[in-house]
Amino acid sequence: MDILWIVMFPIAYIIQILVYILVVYIIIKTLTSSVKRTKNKTYFKNNVINYEEEKEKVKYTDISMEELSTFQTSDLDGFKDYFYNLFYDFEMAYNNLDYNTMKLLSTKQLFQNYHTGLTLDLKQGNKRIIKDITREKVIVFETISTTIKQAVSTVITISYISYVENGDGKIISGNKDSKITESFEVIFRKNFGDDTPTNCPNCGAPISSEKCEFCNTVINNVDFRIASIKKIINF
Repeated sequence: MDILWIVMFPIAYIIQILVYILVVYIIIKTLTSSVKRTKNKTYFKNNVINYEEEKEKVKYTDISMEELSTFQTSDLDGFKDYFYNLFYDFEMAYNNLDYNTMKLLSTKQLFQNYHTGLTLDLKQGNKRIIKDITREKVIVFETISTTIKQAVSTVITISYISYVENGDGKIISGNKDSKITESFEVIFRKNFGDDTPTNCPNCGAPISSEKCEFCNTVINNVDFRIASIKKIINF
């Protein structure tokens, strides 16, 4: 009996320690998720512009041809097409959970914010669906061009179907049968010297061609990346 007790006591002690560790891990994990969820909600809440309140500070009208010429082009429509397509591709990548494309089309900070939101939604069993995007209007209202960076500020108005469904396919917000029309202030940025990645955006391995030798990710150079997306209300 004494021998059995000698054997069982350390085992029971180890099990107790493991239980304590597990409980602490669960608590930390829960708190971390809660903090991330709060930060993510705060981020998207703060990224809303009330046009009625801000219209005296910012004018959403197209730039002049003189400003456009600093980008070595006189084709304003083609300029708008380029930036709209970047925005469209990012939105579709977000919808399709295509993280590689999202990384290539956005700055590191923007990707992290959107990736956090996706991760939290998926953990809850929910998924955002967007489809049937129709371009309504694009305005290029501000540009910056210096020796170290370029930035282009736009307003992109689209109509589209948007809804959120849970793991059972039940719609918990939005409507899959009718389109909504929304406007977004989208800022694109290009930092000179950052156009050619030296590491794969997917696995981080060094790259020497247009395709990663380790994970087969296609490396697409994108001159401009999305730095900010803010929803405009009362526009």
